[in-house]
Amino acid sequence: MVQAKSVTPFFSIITCTKNSEKFIDTCLKSVKAQTFRDFEHIIIDGHSTDATLEIASRTNAIIISAEPRGIAHAMNLGIARACGQYLYFLNSDDSFYNFDVLSQVHDYLLEHSDLHWAYGKIHETDGVHTIGFPPKRKVFQGKHPTILKFYNYIPHQATFIKKTVFAKYGKFDESLRTMLDPEYWLRIAPHTAWDYLPIVVANYLVRSDAQSVDESNKLANSKELKVIRAKYLSYLERLIANVITWISKL
Repeated sequence: MVQAKSVTPFFSIITCTKNSEKFIDTCLKSVKAQTFRDFEHIIIDGHSTDATLEIASRTNAIIISAEPRGIAHAMNLGIARACGQYLYFLNSDDSFYNFDVLSQVHDYLLEHSDLHWAYGKIHETDGVHTIGFPPKRKVFQGKHPTILKFYNYIPHQATFIKKTVFAKYGKFDESLRTMLDPEYWLRIAPHTAWDYLPIVVANYLVRSDAQSVDESNKLANSKELKVIRAKYLSYLERLIANVITWISKL
């Protein structure tokens, strides 16, 4: 299904970058290849010093250069600039799973117009081999706000959110470095309509140097998780969450 861009595009794709020359070309080509065309692509660049901007300038993307102040700040700049009905965050080292993703998601969201946001699957890969397609278990393929309190099963790389949600519930918490999406899900999940869409949305590149998995950042990530749980979980729920975390490490 080929669709021309409209004044208010259906999708705003937001990509945050900084020195992403190794990966961004694949990301941009996957956007360009989409059969559904009613979208805008916004690139927030944190003053890259490599060839990132040169590569990005070959596209029709809206490029915004901004002082690097963390991923949440960059994403929030994209949200402020976005004109689309639904916002989607495509990491510069990730890419759409196939050329028909936006068309499939568009049809699903039209059919389920009551939803404020929806999430699908990601294709986890090391760049050569497939690792998996989470969320794989049926229990994680649906609206389960109670489970979400104890385990973040929603991949932000496969999540589409109405812009009106950000207008009503705020943008991402810029005090967080890596746990911004789990915090946001807990913030909006009790107040919005959401569900699972049975589509593989993106190729998620698993990198050993990623901030969220780097050994040097695990302590900081754990502290952020404790702050989030203290904000959204009851005392008993925090105890249960701590036990689940402890068991998962055995």
